[in-house]
Amino acid sequence: MSDRSSKGSQQIVVRSRGMHLKIVLLLACLGLAKGVEQVRYDNYRLYKVRIDDEQHYELLNANEKTLKFNNWQEARHPGESSDIMLPPESQKAFENLLKSNNFNYSIKINNVQRLIDGQRPKLRTGHMEWTQYHTLAEIYAWLDELEARYPHIITPFTIGKSYEGRIIRGIKISHKPGNGAVFIESNIHAREWITSASITYFIDELLVPRNPAVRDIAQNVDWYIIPVLNVDGFSYSHEVERLWRKSRLPSDPTGECIGTDLNRNFDYRWMVIGASDDPCSQTYAGPFAESDPEISQLTSYINNHIPDGTIKIYISLHSYGQYLLSPWGHTAEEFPAHYPQMMGVAKGFADALIRRYGTVFTYGSSATTLYPVSGSGKEWAYGVMNITIPYTIELRDKGDFGFLLPPEDIIPVGREVTEGFVGMIAAARGIGVFDSLDLK
Repeated sequence: MSDRSSKGSQQIVVRSRGMHLKIVLLLACLGLAKGVEQVRYDNYRLYKVRIDDEQHYELLNANEKTLKFNNWQEARHPGESSDIMLPPESQKAFENLLKSNNFNYSIKINNVQRLIDGQRPKLRTGHMEWTQYHTLAEIYAWLDELEARYPHIITPFTIGKSYEGRIIRGIKISHKPGNGAVFIESNIHAREWITSASITYFIDELLVPRNPAVRDIAQNVDWYIIPVLNVDGFSYSHEVERLWRKSRLPSDPTGECIGTDLNRNFDYRWMVIGASDDPCSQTYAGPFAESDPEISQLTSYINNHIPDGTIKIYISLHSYGQYLLSPWGHTAEEFPAHYPQMMGVAKGFADALIRRYGTVFTYGSSATTLYPVSGSGKEWAYGVMNITIPYTIELRDKGDFGFLLPPEDIIPVGREVTEGFVGMIAAARGIGVFDSLDLK
């Protein structure tokens, strides 16, 4: 597999250099110029804080609002660590709290804004490549070019429009009828930029495969891929607030709180656990299941436009932590009927991925491996749609950069994810997933 940072004329890759892209980028720049002032995180720190007992949990929860801290990754069990970001004015009090109560902690990122600035390209190249993060306009312009170049392989689709009126686009890549399919939704959480970056890399691999194993999964599996599901939040994270997570649907009658955690908004065991009814919370599940158009239209599209039994694997692509998580999320006391098959396919993904750079993925159910969650995409896929192999995949890293993975990591993550998918498909074939929906 060749390095996309030096593709040049040696690779057959779509280059979106036409007038259409130039106009799109100009309009995007004008929009930024007229938009709201960007939120900055100058001298914000990210701490790694070990949670040893219940008292530690209670102390942090009691001081969360007062000290204005933001959990990037929250420990759910004693002995684990939370990643907590704080503004400069809270840091001294926070460190005093930690020291006086015998917390073990370290500073992971000393200035969050410095990392954010490093993610913004000094010069936009005018074409799609994987050495910088791209805006929604750039990704969509690239999809236009792909659709024009590969009309016999790519079928474009839209699931509808977002709350703010943006079209939510996807593509189906199919070489022949009769294939089983993988459905991937990416960037459901706005700030997780590595997800849309790595999945666009994977799309390029499927269309211009240089590896026979990738060519095989391109030709013999159909791929439904939505590069950016949370289009409003993703645009907001580029234009205003880099660390925005939720949708942009107003959540609170007072107007103080905006957005729903879209991965808590699916209509399966909605609001049972691992979600909040507080509109200001990062895990706010919405006022009711499928309250947000992004989720109601996604589930409607799958129900009404993809034949039953076609989707064999459902993937919700996230970051960070290097996990491959299956149902159940709502309980650690029981496992779904197809849990052994889920773990076998997860092992295929993790074992194939590790060979490239040694990146280790942990796999298991959400509730036993990471934290409880309900109303998520993978739970809905299994519990409602009977898709037997559904996952949430949390990409790199383990927290050194978290949501602010440097652009230099895009190509390595794209490469290892591609090889992970090859391993996943091989393992799924080995247990008959692409032959029969019923694995009992």
